[in-house]
Amino acid sequence: MIVAHQLASTTDLLTPQAGLLAPAQLMESINFADWVDRFFPGPAGNRGFPASRFVQTLVLMLHTGAFHLDDVAALREDRALRRVLGLRSLPGASALGKWLRRTGKAAGVRAAVAAVNRLLLGAALHTRTGVTLDIDASEIAAGKAGAQWTYRGNRGYMPMFGHIAETGQALAVDFRAGNVPPAKDNLKFVKRCQKALPRGVRVAALRCDAAGYQRAVIAHCQTQGVGFAIRAKMSAALRETLAGLDSSEWRPMADADGRPTGEQTWRTVWCMDKGGEAFDLVVQRRPKAGQGRLDVDGPDAVEAHEAGGYIHRAIATSFHGWDDARVVHWYNRRGEDSENRI
Repeated sequence: MIVAHQLASTTDLLTPQAGLLAPAQLMESINFADWVDRFFPGPAGNRGFPASRFVQTLVLMLHTGAFHLDDVAALREDRALRRVLGLRSLPGASALGKWLRRTGKAAGVRAAVAAVNRLLLGAALHTRTGVTLDIDASEIAAGKAGAQWTYRGNRGYMPMFGHIAETGQALAVDFRAGNVPPAKDNLKFVKRCQKALPRGVRVAALRCDAAGYQRAVIAHCQTQGVGFAIRAKMSAALRETLAGLDSSEWRPMADADGRPTGEQTWRTVWCMDKGGEAFDLVVQRRPKAGQGRLDVDGPDAVEAHEAGGYIHRAIATSFHGWDDARVVHWYNRRGEDSENRI
């Protein structure tokens, strides 16, 4: 069957980036430009772009998947998009680079970023008074001369991220060199995230991997009334305790829909050392698949224990009233709420 087509030309302006209308209109509706210009340093001269124009341009670039400053050309050359957005002109790659270098050295920039982000958080959180904080470090491989070797064996950086699980928003970011271990200054970062929230909103719960399994972090949560689920490290004392358990002490664990998983859990009250704060410890074990073994040199060596044909992992938690499966499933959600967002 031959379908008749009629071709015609048009002088109308067209854009392949219509999806940028959503973030652009959102920025306009919340007066984002006014927020940025209120807190960021002004232009270097009378003819320079305001800070908001640089920030808006970078936001739009990131939504296109840009990786380089030169990618701004795709926005600058899109006359249809700029007309719809009311952007007569945009800074070029050179101007963006100069602004980033100049602003990065200016005093009070971190405070400006936090102030603008606090307004964004407030706009999305509405009347919510408590949030779940997910913190996690993530490797960024880079070939820059100053990049350091990470524990994964790559040169790059190891920034720490804090996310609000309920809204997916970034609460705080600590940009770190690649050789900084993920466990460094976690308590300091948690406190920074707490401070970054709008007035009247508190961190009600914390989730993090074994890098946050620290006495100071747990003590802070207990003092502040913050619920927590933190991946516990497999210490020698815990391994010895697990080895002495009878098979009847393990309970079957169901998935989120109540179906059997083949995994089992065991629960106890635990503390890291003498005089330390006590907390619940939920240990889950699953049958070892095939001939697979743990990576004894990687993170599994700290977070998991292989014995008796099972792989064991544990979660330190303050949720005494939750059953084991609920603790495990709630902790595992950090994979979606934090890791995938990173």
